Amino acid sequence: MEIIEPSVGKHVISRLVQIQEEIAELIDELEILSDEEVMKDIAESKKDFAEGRYYTLKTDEEIEQFFSALMKK
Repeated sequence: MEIIEPSVGKHVISRLVQIQEEIAELIDELEILSDEEVMKDIAESKKDFAEGRYYTLKTDEEIEQFFSALMKK
């Protein structure tokens, strides 16, 4: 039985997979940038942060309580 060597090297396949992942990331970013509501929320959050309206969750319990309250809304 004859072994057939692939005509495309492993490094080429690896690079193609990397390019595919980069394209998927770009598509995700474009979807976010094209969503007016999301961009408005981001701008509002940046303004809140710049004006000091933020807080830091320091413990796992605080994080859990924060997300639990969000789920109830």
